[in-house]
Amino acid sequence: MGDKWEYVLTEVVYRRFSRPLAKLLAGFDVNPNHITIIAAVVGIIPAFLIAYRMFYDAIVVIFISQILDCADGDLARLTGKTTKKGAYLDRVFDRFVDAALIMGLVAVNPDYWLLGMLALTTSFGVSITRVMAEAEGAECKVGIGGRDTRLFIIMLGLLFGRIYEVLIAITVLSAITTVHRTVHSLKQL
Repeated sequence: MGDKWEYVLTEVVYRRFSRPLAKLLAGFDVNPNHITIIAAVVGIIPAFLIAYRMFYDAIVVIFISQILDCADGDLARLTGKTTKKGAYLDRVFDRFVDAALIMGLVAVNPDYWLLGMLALTTSFGVSITRVMAEAEGAECKVGIGGRDTRLFIIMLGLLFGRIYEVLIAITVLSAITTVHRTVHSLKQL
């Protein structure tokens, strides 16, 4: 499963909103990196909403943060302002948002702390295996537990109030994806 599967939610849902937003922002000469920072700040807010059991509000804000997270790249491409610095900031801030969301889930029931640590570690494994593979010149756009999938699982779990199951699903899918990406990358290297 390649890049198209990993970002299906982004392409089918978020970009329907982020592209028009990017066109609007392009008219105001907005720096795409500023949108990256705003997306990260907005992306951390749901962690607090989750911790206070405001699950539906958290879903809405996650959705908004993902639109903004797409809009920065859309804006950069539209205005010819794509930079390595912007790509770096986007990837780093995404990890902070991912961590915050998992911490918010654990805050709902602190007894889930170990499962939360496993979810956090394995979800970071998904990202680091790709980054390290690409740093060594390998292509690594494989796996079923990419960021879109994990965020969808979080939103779905919040919708139904199933925090424990969300943490299990993130852990299992992220672990499978981390192993898949590792094996895939090692074959290339």
